[in-house]
Amino acid sequence: MGLTWDRSMRLLFIGDSITDCDRRKDPEEVGFGYVRMVRDWLLAAAPATAPIVMNRGISGNKMPDLVKRWQRDAIEPAPDVLSVFIGINDVWHGLLPGREGCPLERFLAGYRQILSESRAANPSLRIVLCEPSALWLNDPPDADERLHPYIAAVHQIAREFSAQCVVRLHEAFAAARRARPEIRWTTDGVHPTSIGHALIARTWMADVCGL
Repeated sequence: MGLTWDRSMRLLFIGDSITDCDRRKDPEEVGFGYVRMVRDWLLAAAPATAPIVMNRGISGNKMPDLVKRWQRDAIEPAPDVLSVFIGINDVWHGLLPGREGCPLERFLAGYRQILSESRAANPSLRIVLCEPSALWLNDPPDADERLHPYIAAVHQIAREFSAQCVVRLHEAFAAARRARPEIRWTTDGVHPTSIGHALIARTWMADVCGL
């Protein structure tokens, strides 16, 4: 059974640029991507009970960045439902000259730290974890495969913290590309197009709300 909502609930999304999606340029501060799509769908479907939606994505973030800002951006806003979407930059930045990724062990340790802090602050917090979506690069050609241990880590952490669910974004993007390879699901193999954001929003709603 999926989550049900009431208008006093606070739903917080946190992550990297895919979550951020220019939220600082948005007067409503929810950005122009999947977070807005989820917020709008919840409001349109049930305006009387739709939750308060908050976006705390920051472009370029990796797990160590979330650890540094967790208290301010994920605990002080006092969410009832927390959705975390992180991991692509942790792999991708390690493949770029002059950039640094986040090793898997540090990624796991960081995830455990932030969720332990959130659970300590709110034992009834409902947690939603999102798989990294896609890393479709020509160089190296196995970039997307390098996400697989991080995807497994997200599922491991979800079990450890009894998460509400894991949103299977990597699976959704792979299936979408197999079905319609001519469609631009991402702009550059990493950042979703508007269609890609719609795919994230649809998958989130299906996995979290059972819709």
